[in-house]
Amino acid sequence: MSDPVVAIEGLTIDYIVGAGRFRAVSDVSLEVERGHVVGIVGETGCGKSTLAQAIPRLLPEPPATIGGGRILFEGIDLVKVPLWKMPGIRGTGINMIFQEPLNSLNPAFRIYDQVAEAVHIRNVREGGKGAVVRAEPGPFDYSKRPNPSAGDAWRGKVVPGGAVAEEIHRKQVDRQVGGSAEDLKKEVLDYLRLVRINDPETILNLYPHELSGGMRQRIMIAMALSEKPSLLIADEPTSALDVTIQAQVLTLMKELIEEVNTSILFISHDLGVIAETADELGVMYAGKLVEFGPIAEIFQSPRHPYTKALLRAAPTRYKTDGPLLSIAGNVPNLSRPPPGCRFHPRCPIARPVCREEPGPPLAAIPGSSENHRSACHFATEVPQIP
Repeated sequence: MSDPVVAIEGLTIDYIVGAGRFRAVSDVSLEVERGHVVGIVGETGCGKSTLAQAIPRLLPEPPATIGGGRILFEGIDLVKVPLWKMPGIRGTGINMIFQEPLNSLNPAFRIYDQVAEAVHIRNVREGGKGAVVRAEPGPFDYSKRPNPSAGDAWRGKVVPGGAVAEEIHRKQVDRQVGGSAEDLKKEVLDYLRLVRINDPETILNLYPHELSGGMRQRIMIAMALSEKPSLLIADEPTSALDVTIQAQVLTLMKELIEEVNTSILFISHDLGVIAETADELGVMYAGKLVEFGPIAEIFQSPRHPYTKALLRAAPTRYKTDGPLLSIAGNVPNLSRPPPGCRFHPRCPIARPVCREEPGPPLAAIPGSSENHRSACHFATEVPQIP
């Protein structure tokens, strides 16, 4: 792939807790190309959400710690960026939609206040209309950290290089330089219409608890897109919704990719959701990325035993009777993973090399496209698994 918006190279993430060290993500490498949707699937506890939250550095550090690798976002290694500088990248650079919108929306503020704040912050960072203090043009530079002892004196002020302090008071939302409160409200309404909300004027005055789950998720998508991020990370954004609303949100996200020109990393355990949304698919197992490639190719011809087992275990419209197929065995304990390939205790084609040697890195597969890679010693034999 060319010109990726984010490239993850050999990323390793550990959690250090009372019971010991858990390697939640182990040597993961993948790229998200501009304008593409990359899906990540796997069983609960495989490291999907840890990987997603590690990109914008949202993991609590400690107990989480990045043990190695790089996260290259538009040429910047985010692993080396101090945490206090990350607010200059989050939002307008990388934004995230979480599984439960009620955990992200503030119950004390109306919808207008929350969407307007997102639009306002973007305007401040861009240095255009809506800036509390006109920002300097050009990329952000957090080389000088605001003085914490200054208290509220620096709240909402632009700091050197065009960056803005994160704690922007709600009352400053309507204070415009080069724009008016009416302009801000019009832009908020435009974003609510963008996510197909039919009566945005009424929605503006409501609180989050007065909306349905699907409507709250649309609000979260509107807030994320209003900051025009280069990369949008969606972590199980539809799992709490019923199937009808889920289909509407997925259709909306696909339409918005072209309208807003953003890339999406879509995290899910639902293969049906991923099939409807993604261009490329990554399959994770026990903290490792075991297969990656074009989604149609992986669905038609998986080249890792775990991927094939996962696809066979998923309910389909063609299966009308009998029990669902299951994957034998259990997910390994990440504090004491098995030697060799982590899937070998459950693998139907495991051999001594799988038990004795570390699992191979992702590699191209003979007979498959260049972008289709598998971390299996016997990838060419997977299609013959009964």
